[in-house]
Amino acid sequence: MPADATRHRYAALDAMRGLAAFAVVVYHLDRPYAPSAYIAVDFFFVLSGFVIARAYGEKLASGMTVLAFMKARYARLYPLFLIGSVYGLVQLLLHWQASGVGRADLAASILTTIFMLPSPSFLTRSAGDILALYPLNGPAWSLFWELLANLIFALVLFRLKTRSLILIATASLALLIGSVFLHKSLDLGWEWHSVDGGFARVFFSFTLGMIIYRLRNSTAIGWTMNSYAALLPIAVILILLFLPTYSLKYALVFCILISPLIVLAGTMLELPERLQRLGIFLGYLSYPIYMCHRGFTEIYGHLMRDTHLPQPVYVAIYLVAISIIALISAKLAEILVRYIGASKGAHKGIEASQRG
Repeated sequence: MPADATRHRYAALDAMRGLAAFAVVVYHLDRPYAPSAYIAVDFFFVLSGFVIARAYGEKLASGMTVLAFMKARYARLYPLFLIGSVYGLVQLLLHWQASGVGRADLAASILTTIFMLPSPSFLTRSAGDILALYPLNGPAWSLFWELLANLIFALVLFRLKTRSLILIATASLALLIGSVFLHKSLDLGWEWHSVDGGFARVFFSFTLGMIIYRLRNSTAIGWTMNSYAALLPIAVILILLFLPTYSLKYALVFCILISPLIVLAGTMLELPERLQRLGIFLGYLSYPIYMCHRGFTEIYGHLMRDTHLPQPVYVAIYLVAISIIALISAKLAEILVRYIGASKGAHKGIEASQRG
């Protein structure tokens, strides 16, 4: 079957995305159980490049404006970003005394969060502190870089030939390797000290995702096969994200080679129809889980501090709880979007009647 013959959801990729989001949750809750799960973000960036190129490349080429494209991206990302940030704010206020966060720092974070911008923590904190881009909702740092890549995609990248994208990916990789040597880590881009690495990470992986889409759309590898074999790359990414290793070399190999190959495999091997609904559901959960979990990690730790549960049980309970919170948050975001849409429609109707 041609790659985009049915414009289907790619349920295998959805399943991978959902499981990767769970790995990030475990990384933030109990790092020894998923010490390298931060590399899931590199997988997300590759997947984003593929999905955005597939969904919007032709639309932009046909006349869709950059403004319309960015409005669509913000409409998709902002509601859950805001909900997750409110959770983070509540969590911060609950342990205000122990947080060491000053009023000016908090005010700046709230103000910039409203506009989905990174906090100027480099101005409100001392140089030796952690200068997070999004103190109220840590995982939102990757959205900042993704939206930047989206903007450059709409302005320039979608017009470029594949060979030019390969050059951009190569240059981004060179910058990324330089940043890794400088910072001695691939966990880059979430705070101001390592913005060079965040820039390189997103543009390397995002352009690779675009290249995968181009290859799938115009070469002999543009087929998709429904098979239980699709469970193999899903199992591979799940195992790799939970490997008990802190190795920087492993993280680099995953970012440079494994992540794009897994995305490619996920586009070529689709889940059988009976499993597709589960894969799509995991994909649906992925963004609300990723965006909302960080606001509950300290609260959960505080509530469970005297329970003395086995650690796997402690982690499992949190994953179930955060899945429920994510579902509720996703529904709340949908209600907010519908309400805002209805309000805009009513406002336009009033204006039209007044002009009439």
